[in-house]
Amino acid sequence: MGDGDLTHLQLDVYDTKEGLWNPEHGELVIPDDWGVLPRGDAFVTRQVKAAGTYWLLWQPRGKARPHRRLLGVCAPRSAIERAQALATETAEARDKRRAQGARQRDRHEKEYREDLVAAVRAWLDFDEEFDELAEEIARGAGEQAVVVSSGRVGRTTKLPLEERAALAGRAYIRHRFTDYEDELVELDPFETALDDLEYRDIKSRAHDTVDEFLAAHRQR
Repeated sequence: MGDGDLTHLQLDVYDTKEGLWNPEHGELVIPDDWGVLPRGDAFVTRQVKAAGTYWLLWQPRGKARPHRRLLGVCAPRSAIERAQALATETAEARDKRRAQGARQRDRHEKEYREDLVAAVRAWLDFDEEFDELAEEIARGAGEQAVVVSSGRVGRTTKLPLEERAALAGRAYIRHRFTDYEDELVELDPFETALDDLEYRDIKSRAHDTVDEFLAAHRQR
């Protein structure tokens, strides 16, 4: 093992054809009382790492693999066995906590969605005769904007709720009550430069149409 006992170091080691290797210490050998915990069980891996003695085992980059890939953790077998035993003992309690956390997230998402819907409705400020239309737009805009991992405006925390509501409302109207989508379909995918100009024109016209739509339905 090159430079003596390295078990106290938390190293990155690579599984090569010649065996384990570390850029600083060269070829390595796993101690007899160590084992390999494959990746996959986050709880067990956290417990093993918390014990403080481990190496991270990586698959090196290759011609068909531009990035290294984590294979697992090398650590004392006693630490791995203790972590696995703890995982078994606490599995039911952890399942309950996960279910409770999921329910809390669902409640939070529902509350936030309703807050955004209400904010869109307030931003629309439609005349009473257009109440049903306002509800349709507010509900549709709010629900679309908050889809988890969508990258849509409803997921950002950088803007005040009112700004998120305005952007979500405009986007919904643009897609549902203007020719925006139909005009986009007609763009030539092979005319990149021209399409960029046409896209800006289409979006600008849609922006004006949204303004006209709002003016026609808002309270006077």
